[in-house]
Amino acid sequence: MLSTLAMLLLGLTTHSHAEQVVQFPSMTYRLSDFQKARAKARGDSGENDPAVVISGYLSKPIGEGRHPAVVLLHGCGGLSTSHRREAEAIRDWGYVVLVPDSFTPRGIEDACVPERRDRAPRVEDAFGALFYLSRLPFVDPARIAVLGYSHGGGVALRIAMQTHKTLYEMPDELRFKAAATYYPPCEILTEPLVIPTLILIGDRDDWTLASDCEAAARRQVGGPAGLSLTVFPGVYHSFNFPIFAEPRQIYGHWSKFDEAASRRATSELREFLEQELAGSSDRISDPVR
Repeated sequence: MLSTLAMLLLGLTTHSHAEQVVQFPSMTYRLSDFQKARAKARGDSGENDPAVVISGYLSKPIGEGRHPAVVLLHGCGGLSTSHRREAEAIRDWGYVVLVPDSFTPRGIEDACVPERRDRAPRVEDAFGALFYLSRLPFVDPARIAVLGYSHGGGVALRIAMQTHKTLYEMPDELRFKAAATYYPPCEILTEPLVIPTLILIGDRDDWTLASDCEAAARRQVGGPAGLSLTVFPGVYHSFNFPIFAEPRQIYGHWSKFDEAASRRATSELREFLEQELAGSSDRISDPVR
């Protein structure tokens, strides 16, 4: 089973014509004056430990000027060819896409069981990716979204519930504009959302439960940011990845591709990104080939 997991979820491919490997530091916490003073009293420097350097795959669409961007977060099995194919599709809609690899730099094989679920500080990696993108001359820093799959969807939900102003060593005005998720663990959604959020999940998902997302959506009614939830009937985990055309179990949970649900989810994701990242007179269209 572990070899199957590695083949399906951890494999890498050669670069596409528009993809390049980049590196950036994971974001570090902002230490208060009190924390710095206590550290110095202990004989420490009073500064943060060096940030972990994260590798990522950057795709740039055709066209000049500043583009909106998406940080794409992989699932619990690590970065896969499926995630990178998703990134290519989103790039072709007109977005810069950065796919961080949170596990390889830390020697993590996967985070698919409870005892390994929180080993990587992935929120910090996502904010590191946000900061990196904001400094690129072809990215509009005011139009960057986070997109997460499964475990990465949980990371995106955590980001959607918080602001970073007092947490991270980054400019106060820099933030994600929206969050989109495929089959995230909605039980973590316990606080009000602060940015618009999309959740796409199947009602037969036995890894991340649609009922948790429905309960979370009810709690978010009237909150400061909108939550859009689509529950696909008869659909399982990983429904948008054709590699699961033959249903299979991983760590006791079913994954199964569903072409109709995948097409509808893709359409909803595209519409959500257009709505949240493009102005009313600045719709995003397919690039000219």
